[in-house]
Amino acid sequence: MNIEAMTRRQALRQAGVASALLILPSALAACGDATDPQGNTVEGQGTDTAIPSFRWAIEAAPPTLDIATGFFAPGMQIMSLALEGLVQVDNQLKVQPRLAESWSQPDATTYVYKLRSGVKFWDGTPLTVEDVVYSMRRHTDPKIASQIATYYGRVRSIEATGSDEVTVVLDEPDEAFQYVPAWSFITPKAYSERLGKKLGVSGAQVNTMGTGPYRITKFDSDTRAALVRNDGYWGERPRVDEVTVEVIPDPNNLRLAMQAGEIDGSTGVSIGSIGSFERISSLGLDFPPPLSCYFLVFDVTRAPWDDVHVRRAVAHATDTEGYVKAFLGEAGIAAQALPAPGQWSDLASRERVSQIYAQIPQYPFDLEAAKRELAQSTHADGFSATIEYPADEDVLGRALVSLGESLGKIGIELEVKQVTANKWLADIYGHTQPIIPVRLGPTTPDPTNYMMLVYPSENAVKNNFNVANYKNPEVDRLLRRQARATDKDERAGLIGEVLRISGEDLPYLPLWWQATPLALNRKFVYDGFQELYYLHDWLADLKARA
Repeated sequence: MNIEAMTRRQALRQAGVASALLILPSALAACGDATDPQGNTVEGQGTDTAIPSFRWAIEAAPPTLDIATGFFAPGMQIMSLALEGLVQVDNQLKVQPRLAESWSQPDATTYVYKLRSGVKFWDGTPLTVEDVVYSMRRHTDPKIASQIATYYGRVRSIEATGSDEVTVVLDEPDEAFQYVPAWSFITPKAYSERLGKKLGVSGAQVNTMGTGPYRITKFDSDTRAALVRNDGYWGERPRVDEVTVEVIPDPNNLRLAMQAGEIDGSTGVSIGSIGSFERISSLGLDFPPPLSCYFLVFDVTRAPWDDVHVRRAVAHATDTEGYVKAFLGEAGIAAQALPAPGQWSDLASRERVSQIYAQIPQYPFDLEAAKRELAQSTHADGFSATIEYPADEDVLGRALVSLGESLGKIGIELEVKQVTANKWLADIYGHTQPIIPVRLGPTTPDPTNYMMLVYPSENAVKNNFNVANYKNPEVDRLLRRQARATDKDERAGLIGEVLRISGEDLPYLPLWWQATPLALNRKFVYDGFQELYYLHDWLADLKARA
């Protein structure tokens, strides 16, 4: 794939039509026309007129509005409108100021943030450096057991170094840390200490407070949240007066609500139901550059998956391009590695990313090559195995059934079982299944976002994400070096070398990169939508259609 030569839309259309998350298995058949005859789009000419109300749907109930206990995309869609961090990530995936009007990095391990003046919480209380230090230190406190504590793993200290200055010092360089303050939402110290474990929980009263453009007036984690414009906001006056966020987990119910005009927008559209949404004339759909990655995990410590020839045989029998063409269309691209090209942000040009990916061993769909690899293994006569997928991942299930058909042709009997999402997650955290499909979604626009979870040897333990139990000292060394590298090209090269080694060892088999589609009532426009939209005030990008 020539990443440099392809625009976003061209890349996605090539994925869906020309063959890129394949086609010997006869079960593969296009699941709907991905074309859009009405030209419906979420982009277009908008106006700056006020929007009295906007109704948004999320696909799952957020357990809390405290990021320490609710690091969960549906909840972050609410939090990012009402709570703020020191920085934000814009639609070009660049770090921009938010509560910090500026910041500097005097050396590789020090970040100095200068706070804005005149910022107040919803109740009129001024923002102070003590609030910032308290809110960020919570994630380093074992008693809090913050879900984003791992992102603070290299933090040595967080201190107020002036009346409007906060300094964070790391034990060693960590290029990905620049993004962490974007979701380290700041709440008042005294208020948060008073609430304790009730911070962020749903109930009759709202148990959080922020500085954002909207105030939360209601939060029932199972049903809805309500927000209104914060008239005391330090920044530009919000365009939307009132926001309602409804929890609608069922795709069909979401489709009916959007068709009836009861919901204006959502990113909760399941891939399997895209066709039915495309047929609603009042809606526009947008497919941003895909950042989420689906991949197979092989436990390299357990037979038969401890044999690299078995893993390569499965890779050659995996028709990823066909799965994308048949099941995902514009929503996916066949993956060459775990990080998608769009996740390299400004670390490397598209041309440089193309060069790096060209060095990663690939395993094109070829059943004869699969047979040859299996013949070289210690399981040349074949074997039986079981793979499980979560019930809410219908597209993944269909792809695995197709994979099972292909593997049957080379002597491997693969039983595909549907399980509950809870069991699937428990098996991932428990490292209990020798082969399992995993999807990871982005939290930073950095190529090591997933890599630092699944490759380090120290993460080959239960409740961590090296589910392959893969331990390679050279990979560990390269990951440490790239974290310390300050030269972008050097860092990109080190990351590329990890991906090359992984391509040879194959503890993880990339399947596809998948986009998060946006469905939006055509009364509105939204320019520049991207998958990490909730790392800034995303409603600021919404306008009434001209």
